Amino acid sequence: MQETTPLLPEDGDSQQRGPRAASFFQARRPRTIYFLLSLMVFGLSFSGSLGEVPITRLTEDNLCRRYYLTRLDGKALADDIDESLCKIDEIQSQLAYLNGWLPMIEAVIGLFVAFPYGAYADKKGRKPVLWLSLIGIVISGLWIAAVLALGQRISIYVILISPAFAIVGGGSTVLVSAIYSVVADVVSEADRVSAFLTVSLGSLVGSLFGPLTASSLMKTSSPWTPIALSLLILMLAIGVMVFIPETLPARKHEEDWDMSRDDSLYGAINSYVWEFKDQINEAISMVKQPSLSLILFAFLCPVPVGIATSSLFIQYVSKRFDWSMAAAGYLLSVRSMVNIFVVLLVIPGLSKLLVSGVFVKGFSAGEKDRLLAQISAFALAAGFLLLAGTNMPIVITGLIVKTLGAGLPSLCRSLAAYHTNVQNTSKLQTVIGITETVGLLVAAPALAWMFSIGMKFGGVWMGLPYVVMSGYLFVTAAALLFVKLPTYSFIGDEAYHMQDVAADTASVRSFSSHGTMPSRVTVGPERARS
Repeated sequence: MQETTPLLPEDGDSQQRGPRAASFFQARRPRTIYFLLSLMVFGLSFSGSLGEVPITRLTEDNLCRRYYLTRLDGKALADDIDESLCKIDEIQSQLAYLNGWLPMIEAVIGLFVAFPYGAYADKKGRKPVLWLSLIGIVISGLWIAAVLALGQRISIYVILISPAFAIVGGGSTVLVSAIYSVVADVVSEADRVSAFLTVSLGSLVGSLFGPLTASSLMKTSSPWTPIALSLLILMLAIGVMVFIPETLPARKHEEDWDMSRDDSLYGAINSYVWEFKDQINEAISMVKQPSLSLILFAFLCPVPVGIATSSLFIQYVSKRFDWSMAAAGYLLSVRSMVNIFVVLLVIPGLSKLLVSGVFVKGFSAGEKDRLLAQISAFALAAGFLLLAGTNMPIVITGLIVKTLGAGLPSLCRSLAAYHTNVQNTSKLQTVIGITETVGLLVAAPALAWMFSIGMKFGGVWMGLPYVVMSGYLFVTAAALLFVKLPTYSFIGDEAYHMQDVAADTASVRSFSSHGTMPSRVTVGPERARS
């Protein structure tokens, strides 16, 4: 089987779209299947966002205790250390670096395992990969909880081992890919965007209520309460998998698989390595188009934007404005609320308005995507500049303005699709995934370093990470102004491969970093076409 063999049946294929023969308790109707997936994604997103703020607070408390223990000459610390005592620069700097290293390690591992697991899911089925991914996420979550529970009996930096469990199933990188592939397996191309939106809506709603619940519980009880609830919800969300059947379409000529190929572990790994190298080599030659290179430049920003408005943002607000982390967590729900508004109403509404020609000259689909991408980039840049403000009203305004640019990744994917043909889709997605990962590898430690520098100088310097991000985003927005559309669009019907989506989400962080998944509302063949 070649990599370009369609995963979905051709129009004239005798196969019927839908799941394989399922157990009596498993869903059979496509709508039921993607509703269950949406429910599972809601649980995963709710669980992850529910645990984010308390985990950050407990990590800070651990570093805080370690700091003061070294200065008390063996004297015992009080059971409860006032959170305000933990806001000194040395502790906050360590916390920032720790939060920066975690996503960076996960991204590197995800980049290497996404393609092999994706290829395996195309050959053997979606459910084995889904189960493995979920198991790896559970182990990672339990590891973090165990390290925090052991307190001073173990180094807090052992928590950095948790991303390594992504080797089991590929972690959230492969999980998101597999979820979208299950949806693509069971729905028609005409219904695909609607189904993707339904699943993504589960993530958006989960990321809205998670921080609200966590902050409320932390106000009245221990940070361990939302963490325990987070793990319980995670288990319940995984339980939904029981009712989802295998959806990989039975191939009409399954016996035509090349039985002579080496199916040993060594043979599989060797095959993946060579295929990946071929993709990279062809992709390098493909992106020599000036406009496509400018679009790819924009893909350096989505993950840094996510980091700067999640874990780092909680720490920034808590440190700069003397807010408790529980109080700062409420702001994440504000971000998610605006995100839902933008994704469900603003972008689709503007898309229809621009194409209809009611108030302005009718835009083509490509011109519409380009204009919306430019507006989104400028909104992000302006929002980040306001996030560096010296009072909370300005910062909250910046958070809202920044979220108006939430559609930039999807819009840039749509623009990129106009510059390549169907045969090169997988290669393009590989390059996008690598570009996003490079952005994370640079941004995660750089943002932590800038936050430390800002604390050292104090005052307006505290907003240094956001000023620098704003500068980069203004450059990105300016670059998009020079993007030209090709005279001939390559967009059309295309095969939907698990490998394509795995590469597309190669830099996706875990569901605890909510706000990543929503930006992929239309990931896949539709390329964010409205």
